[in-house]
Amino acid sequence: MNILLPTSKIVRLPVVAVNAGEDVAEVKDIIYSPEAGRLLGFTLNKRGFLKGRMKEVLPAEHVRAVGDAAVMIQDDTCLVAPDAAPDEVANPAGNRNVLGNAVVTEKGVKLGVVSDLILELGDSLAVVGYQLKADDGRERFIPLPAQLAVSGEALVVPAATEEFVHDDLAGFGAAVDDFRARLAS
Repeated sequence: MNILLPTSKIVRLPVVAVNAGEDVAEVKDIIYSPEAGRLLGFTLNKRGFLKGRMKEVLPAEHVRAVGDAAVMIQDDTCLVAPDAAPDEVANPAGNRNVLGNAVVTEKGVKLGVVSDLILELGDSLAVVGYQLKADDGRERFIPLPAQLAVSGEALVVPAATEEFVHDDLAGFGAAVDDFRARLAS
């Protein structure tokens, strides 16, 4: 299992060009497709004195690595003008934000409300689950691809998802592996 990281820890990280060792941008927002369950890219802010939103975006396939201190790219040509970026990155749909959506099983059990996405860092950036806030205030984690439907207000997941819910990120890593094994069989 690779390292798991909530996407909220990536927002405001510097984007560093490996070839020059310089901060070329800062992560502003995560662009995510809940239908596909995958990270598409990032919107960006300028760094330094002239801070503010950049026109350029960073498609996920241009990211070399993500760590707890920076998002690494090869060079500043990885930052793409909207007209040259994939449409889903350049013009993300406004209804893609799953944060704040209720997560309900197909049997009508509410598991919580989405508070973050969980990324698996490694050879690729993969969204492996959701962090939820339960009605009792506890944090919970569920693996992907578990959803049956995404409406903009709720995610409907299979009832079997309940057995893979974990209260800590460390135990969640094992749940993702178990969930993947069950899907493969």
